[in-house]
Amino acid sequence: MAPSSPLLDTIIARLCAAQGVLLVGHVATDGDSLGSCLGLWHLLRGQGVPAYVVAAEKIPARFSFLPGVHSVITEATDYPPYWDVVVVMDCGDLRRTGLSETLLRCAVEVINIDHHQSNQGMLGTAWVDPRFAAVGQQVLALAEQAGWEVTPAVATCLYTALATDSGFFRHSNTSGAVLRDAATLLEAGADMRSIVENCLERKTLSELCLLREALSLLTQECDGRVTVLEIPFTVFARCGVEEAEMEGMIEYARAVPGTQIAVLLRAVQTDITKVSLRSRGSNDVSVVAMSFGGGGHLNAAGCTLHLPLSDVRAAVLAAVKQVLSCD
Repeated sequence: MAPSSPLLDTIIARLCAAQGVLLVGHVATDGDSLGSCLGLWHLLRGQGVPAYVVAAEKIPARFSFLPGVHSVITEATDYPPYWDVVVVMDCGDLRRTGLSETLLRCAVEVINIDHHQSNQGMLGTAWVDPRFAAVGQQVLALAEQAGWEVTPAVATCLYTALATDSGFFRHSNTSGAVLRDAATLLEAGADMRSIVENCLERKTLSELCLLREALSLLTQECDGRVTVLEIPFTVFARCGVEEAEMEGMIEYARAVPGTQIAVLLRAVQTDITKVSLRSRGSNDVSVVAMSFGGGGHLNAAGCTLHLPLSDVRAAVLAAVKQVLSCD
């Protein structure tokens, strides 16, 4: 357990005194964003605090096993009548939630819990700490400081967050503390088998269609130091994938020997392209993402550009080549 923190004490006190708490993550829901929100939702409800998880988009099918997922509110007509605290998790920008900024700012208090180094800590009462591998790990620290019970439901949600954001304990953010926290969650009853089956092993026919098409478009730049995967909108539409099913594709580019930076370009509309970046060593892809209005970590970052894929490819590759100092 981490040493007591006055900031965490403040956050705990404000959450416990709330008359209603909205928990929100970012668009393109992933395991950390959703797992953290649901984990804190279970914890707050265990303290008798009215809490609600709100999302701007439909929850991806791979997360349907998570305890409490069917309580996530995705329609504005289903919002609760009142809330005085909003907790923004796994991002530091209200726009990334996909929800109305006016709606969120009507709360008395905004609390931001995030671990991205690009987050400048300017959103409300901000607890931003890049030393954590996942926001789910931060929620566990919050629960431990508050003395809240980590039930099997909480543990399953937070283990999902921690496992997915560490690449199932394969990425460079996997520290001894990460593994100790994972063990704590397993001992608390996390359903590891369901998490692995749904978040790591599960592949739909549409995902396999996407994999086939994307690998046929794999290219390399910078003498093989940059590997690029492209998913044109025509492929996205033909395979019938959900947007969330595309994110893990970048690992195939990263797996190519010699790759120092992997780039995934996803045309989710004809004029909207999402960019994911992964790197090895000291190659900082967060600076690339931030230059296009995005953010992230040293070795994992992303952004969204309102441009066709071909234009985005040229601009992003130029920025990536600057990081690697290649022509």
